[in-house]
Amino acid sequence: MTRRMTDDRLLDIIEIWGAEAHGWPEAERAAAEALLAEKPGRFAPALAAARELDLMLGALPEPDMPRALTDAIIAAAPKPARGLLPRWGGMKAPWVPASGFAAAAFGLFMGLTIAPVASADDEVNAEVQELVISALGFEPANYTLEEME
Repeated sequence: MTRRMTDDRLLDIIEIWGAEAHGWPEAERAAAEALLAEKPGRFAPALAAARELDLMLGALPEPDMPRALTDAIIAAAPKPARGLLPRWGGMKAPWVPASGFAAAAFGLFMGLTIAPVASADDEVNAEVQELVISALGFEPANYTLEEME
């Protein structure tokens, strides 16, 4: 998508990015160059001022950054938060699977303890019992009796 270039936007680009088109934002460069070719006299003063500033900035020596200042800036930079996440094998929220397992266990417990009392129909009880046996792989009533013996 190409944006329509306006005179004001091209003046902003020249002021911000300088007189040389290769330094302008790539997304707007073609439209800016087309507008510049269309109205060269309109932007000549802005280009001249930008070239003068580019020359002045180019004449400046490279700043010598002391190593201690670099180290101090890096040391003062915010650090990423460290919490329990690396201990849980990269899971961002270790409580999510635990809460899902707890909800499933509670639902199963409630289903096993309340369902036989709530339904009086033997046929429904048989279907529920068959469903529980197929889900668990054993009959909970027999398991309880075996534990008591």
